[in-house]
Amino acid sequence: MKLLDLIVKEYIAIVETLAENNPTENNRIIVEREGFKTMLEQYGYASFSAKTKVYKALSFIIHDNNNYTMPWKDIGQGKTVRKVIINYNTYEVVKHLYETNIII
Repeated sequence: MKLLDLIVKEYIAIVETLAENNPTENNRIIVEREGFKTMLEQYGYASFSAKTKVYKALSFIIHDNNNYTMPWKDIGQGKTVRKVIINYNTYEVVKHLYETNIII
């Protein structure tokens, strides 16, 4: 299996799991850092740091400079906190491409 296949399969599985318990807002899924980190560390084929670099480079997550999170206004708490923001549009495109078989 190629590393890209493994990363894409894991990404699709993570987003599908997160989408079950987290609402999609403006084509984004907002999740806690700790839960996201736990999910990425579940399979040890690469470090958490290496995976987040790939996720950032491929726009799997929306992030600010030198980080894998973004500030997000938590209305319930009335303050801004750092959260992981999953780019749901990217997920839809990647999933469609990954699952589409073509004949050449």
